[in-house]
Amino acid sequence: MIQMKRGRDRWSAAGAVTAAGLVAVVVLFRPGGGAGAAEKPAAGGPAADLAMVPADAAGFVHVRLADVWKNDLFAGLRKTWEKAGEKAIAALDKQFVPAPSSVDRATAFVVLDPETKEPRPFGVLRFSAPFDAAEVAMLYLPEGKVRKVGGKAVYTSRKLPGVAVHFPDDRHILVGPDKGMDAYLSTPVAKTGPLSEALKLAASGRPVVAAVNIAALPIPPNALDGLPAEIRPLLKADLVVLSLDLGADAKLDLKAGYRDAAAAADAETAVKALIALGRKEIAKTKKELEDKLYDPKIQTPRSPEDLPEAVATVFGIGALAQADELLGNPDLIRRQGKDLAFSAAIPKEIIAVVGGYGAVGVGLLLPAVQKVRLAAARTQSMNNLKQIGLAIHNYHDANGVFPSDITDKNGKPILSWRVAILPYIEQDNVYRLFKMDEPWDGPNNKSLSQLRIKTYISPNAPEMVSKDGYGLTSYKGVSGPGAAFEPGKKLRIADFTDGLSNTIMVVEAGDPIPWAKPGDLPFDPKKPLPKLTAPGLGDLFLALMADGSVRAVDTKKVSEKTLKAAFTRNGGEVLGEDW
Repeated sequence: MIQMKRGRDRWSAAGAVTAAGLVAVVVLFRPGGGAGAAEKPAAGGPAADLAMVPADAAGFVHVRLADVWKNDLFAGLRKTWEKAGEKAIAALDKQFVPAPSSVDRATAFVVLDPETKEPRPFGVLRFSAPFDAAEVAMLYLPEGKVRKVGGKAVYTSRKLPGVAVHFPDDRHILVGPDKGMDAYLSTPVAKTGPLSEALKLAASGRPVVAAVNIAALPIPPNALDGLPAEIRPLLKADLVVLSLDLGADAKLDLKAGYRDAAAAADAETAVKALIALGRKEIAKTKKELEDKLYDPKIQTPRSPEDLPEAVATVFGIGALAQADELLGNPDLIRRQGKDLAFSAAIPKEIIAVVGGYGAVGVGLLLPAVQKVRLAAARTQSMNNLKQIGLAIHNYHDANGVFPSDITDKNGKPILSWRVAILPYIEQDNVYRLFKMDEPWDGPNNKSLSQLRIKTYISPNAPEMVSKDGYGLTSYKGVSGPGAAFEPGKKLRIADFTDGLSNTIMVVEAGDPIPWAKPGDLPFDPKKPLPKLTAPGLGDLFLALMADGSVRAVDTKKVSEKTLKAAFTRNGGEVLGEDW
């Protein structure tokens, strides 16, 4: 129980930061045209949001969302948003509290519990226009409760367990873990500490500043022992500060502070070694792209379908050349005493490409992205088949035979072999609920057959539910005379005289079927082959061989004769050269 409670506390704390983080991500693409009057910081101190960050915290991230939104980086997005018209934007502001256009800055920070050292994440949102705190609490914290901590109101709601909200004034919202909010509000915020300089940098107007007080983190003494010796010095920094300046050229600065000059010198040596290694890898990858582009075997003119990939290749060569030029800059890394600094400018032409021409690039590369998506889906489907193959062999090891459909007392199949291997794909709890003497759609088994079993869902056709609510699958055993699944027979490895590696056992092909229902790919060596294509695979189908390996089979390149030979386990055929 104690472990479960601690787990809930951690997730609750994570939920608080996640909530703040999600808001920050959404409002980064904020619709507002500009912030209101600038906030006046306290005399000699930072603005109110940064003043909430303890200088001895474990770390913080500060983003001036309004400034980022105005930058050329998002010019294309701003133009698209403005096309909606002032009336639509004004309507959006009236429909939400606080008004979306008034989001100004977002800050997240982490403090450590003084006793347990557990992280307590907090998030602060700053708005350029005042809002009604009571109205915000009513909207976002339904059925909420209010408690006082040193005269300060803290709001909670059972709809958001573990999360607490405080309104320091009518322009700021503080979100944090319920368990840590009282301690935070009742303890004076540290004004001096390792993060002091980073907080000053954030207050100076940099659009993005982040810092990590590594020395404060409860890192085990031997945590770096498993890492390569070459990079260990680099990871022994006490403080890391990152900032982004969006001027004519975007400038990224990273500074790492070490315990002494010797440690900084060791880190500098490690960085230079990594840069040299990185440049070698860049050169290697660049040559691979060039070899692909300049391949003399390419027949020209090429198909229009190849254009996106070719364009991406050229861009890739250019990007790698630019990266190599950046890493080759002798001023990229500078050491000053105990500090190691990295500084790099992001050319404005890149910003123009991202902001102004991004839509054109996306449109051009969509076909290439689609190819990548389909390739990823195919890889996942092949992994599913490998899991099925492993389960089938584990079943064989445990029972002495390969799985087959479960039958009633008269020998009629009532449950698929896919039910029989559930314990071997980490679904033993589902398997135990099935009644083995009842059909797949019987009173008890019906609800189980409606479950969607992850391993049986093809990523090429993820919406695998029938009109009756049954979970579907495209993974079918090859069933028929001499096949890997032969009705009425209990098969062993010895029955695969053609060789396990030469026999197709399961395929992803044909129309989806309920996974718990007896049903497979029907095969008769004397008849034409059934449909072998599947959604998202074109002319391919995926085949699980009886030895557990998986391959993609091109029906345009492999003859029906060869496929029939691969579908039989004991026919004595030799697979053709097209296999």
